[in-house]
This record gives sequence, C-alpha cells and structure tokens, in this order.
Amino acid sequence: MQRKCVECGSNLREGNPGPLCAPCQEKRLKNVEDTERRHYTVEDLRYILNLESEESVKRLGRKGIIPGRMPGIKKHLYLKDAVDDWIKAENKLVRKPTSPIQDEAYALCIMSDHTWMRDERFEGQAYQTMESPSEISDRRGIVMSYKRACYFCGHIEVVPFF
Repeated sequence: MQRKCVECGSNLREGNPGPLCAPCQEKRLKNVEDTERRHYTVEDLRYILNLESEESVKRLGRKGIIPGRMPGIKKHLYLKDAVDDWIKAENKLVRKPTSPIQDEAYALCIMSDHTWMRDERFEGQAYQTMESPSEISDRRGIVMSYKRACYFCGHIEVVPFF
C-alpha cells in the first residue's frame, strides 16, 4: 500500500519521514524561517515534518534519518542549513565515502546495485539496520526479516534472517 501526503495527496517515497512529501515540507519551512537563527529546535522539525510528537523527531535524529544534529550539546538542535538542504533534496542525505569499505559500497550504490547490503561487514559503515525484526509472509510460511538502509542513497532492503 502506497502512503500518500496528508496535504497534497501525492505518493510518498519509501523511507519518507512523516506524513508530508518534500514539497509540502518545504512550504512549511517558510513558516519557521528566521534568518537570525542557525538551527531548528525539535518543535520546529515536528511542525515541518508534521510528526505527532517531539520524541518522533528525536528518534529520527538518533537513527541518522534527520541530518544536522548539533554535536556536543544536550539540547536537540539541528543545523538549519543541513535540514534545509535535506528537504530540498527530497529527504535524501548526500553522503560521500570516507573509508575503503565505504568506497567499495559507494561504487556499487551509484550503479544501483545494493546486493552488498546483504554482507554484514558493511553494517554500521555503509548501511544501517532499521527497527526491530518483523515478519513477512512467504509461500512456505512466515519468515523473520529486518530492514537495512543504504548510508549513501537511503535505499531500503528487506533482509530475511534464519
């Protein structure tokens, strides 16, 4: 079942955070713009992404789905420029490889080959395992699986485990 934007009704891409599409999020940016500030608060992002709670924003930040968390401070603040660029890029994080193992994964990623995400040596380096295990139905019965997200493009792969 395809998720739809709650404001305009367009289809949401896989991995889209929240119930709004990127263009609708961009419209909301204009309502919280303040040229003096260099950051967004959790409440600002909750409004921009149309999420139900501030904890939802913090959770997305911990998972690395929302960019720009300011390091070294207790309060959850997000760099305005990083968040604005992320929304304008339709919630896609643009990341470049910083190690040989990431170089290997990135070379395959840009060719739309994500089979490397089945290899555990890339975990935490080039992909992130998302959420708790879930069940998917198979012709032979129920198979336990979990999701992995590519560090570079956000591609999501459902991987069964036995």
